[in-house]
Amino acid sequence: MKYSIAFVSLLSALPAAFAEEAIVGGDEASIEDYPYQIQLLSDGSLICGGSIISNQYVVTAGHCTEGASASSLSIRAGSSSSSGGGTVVPVSSIAHHPDYDAATTDNDISILTLSKDLTFGSGIQAVKLPTSSALPAAGTIATATGWGALQEGGDVSETLQYVEVPIVNKSECARDYQGFGNITASMLCAGAPEGGKDACQGDSGGPLVADGVLVGITSWGNGCARAGYPGVYSSPAYFRDFITSVTGI
Repeated sequence: MKYSIAFVSLLSALPAAFAEEAIVGGDEASIEDYPYQIQLLSDGSLICGGSIISNQYVVTAGHCTEGASASSLSIRAGSSSSSGGGTVVPVSSIAHHPDYDAATTDNDISILTLSKDLTFGSGIQAVKLPTSSALPAAGTIATATGWGALQEGGDVSETLQYVEVPIVNKSECARDYQGFGNITASMLCAGAPEGGKDACQGDSGGPLVADGVLVGITSWGNGCARAGYPGVYSSPAYFRDFITSVTGI
């Protein structure tokens, strides 16, 4: 199971079958190549990932911020290291999706407003958002990034990692997870059929990007990189109206 370092005290809110995700089967990355990636910090410690969508807003997973106060959270942008560097900015407010369901991990998204605007540069940039509600076609190669575990049950990575995985047909993914969890309208799946490449513990809330567009928010799955169980992501395309209602973007 994909048990994240994110809010270990909140894991009891999730069913035992669900767990949050980190990168397995990937390679080291530079933040300059993925400048939209941020670290979500709780009292200064890494708990999740997230994506810059403007100089004022970050999107992450709802389960990463459930039960948290904005005053305890900050983000680190512009660093490839999980232990320091870059720019740290406090979070001023959290917008949870009103229909987030901890029992099913449905509508797993929250939007963070930063206390001051980010200064964009080579290691800090916004990712593009979907312009329609259409999901990327099955087989489209997408890139997941984060500082999560390099293997199921492992420690978080010191250096940013990336992995490329294909989008999985949603009906096929629903069959894969039959009896384990529901693949709802707010979700999409990505992963190699044979396993070996995936997000894992610690990557929750982080980006899945295809053709420069944020197509997924790392959410949950069965284990890390297990054959027959692709990673499950929240779909920003599905949440486009919610994102606009909060940010105006």
